[in-house]
Amino acid sequence: MIGIKVEKAHGEYDPGTSKFFGSPTMPEEWLSDGTIGDEDFFFCQLKLSEFKLYDKENIIDHKGFIYIFLTEDKGNFIPNVRYCESEPDTLIDDFNAGFEFLGDVETEFSIDYVEKESNEDGTCILAENGDDIILLQYDPLDDNMPSFLASTEKIAYFTIKKDALKKLDFSQVEFEIK
Repeated sequence: MIGIKVEKAHGEYDPGTSKFFGSPTMPEEWLSDGTIGDEDFFFCQLKLSEFKLYDKENIIDHKGFIYIFLTEDKGNFIPNVRYCESEPDTLIDDFNAGFEFLGDVETEFSIDYVEKESNEDGTCILAENGDDIILLQYDPLDDNMPSFLASTEKIAYFTIKKDALKKLDFSQVEFEIK
């Protein structure tokens, strides 16, 4: 399994890498074609080539990006997970402006990947769970993690069926906080 370590982005860095929050680097047409709506806030982008070394089971192809957006609806969050095979072409500044009620979701946190033995605690990606894959397990209480959801003291899970992940079909990703 692949663990995630984060730190607040400082100074000059490549905005086209894996990160939580801030400004996504994504296809600009997603804003005009309805792929991403005004009610979506940017949760993270995962550059697949950055964790190739740690994906020992070769669970996913290692080109492109996975983007996770969330929509808040009466205290619940609905995932909008997207895949882009090519390098993103546009940095969307101030994407998360207006979502201050969710905490600091405008500051960017860069992601580094590490090998991890288990997903019992902490933040990680691509953990097998029966017929499902935990696409992302987000523990806001990990060291240096963004504080989004920290007041719940719970972990957020984005899960997908193994066969859907192999097909890069993210339309049925489920989101749960427990």
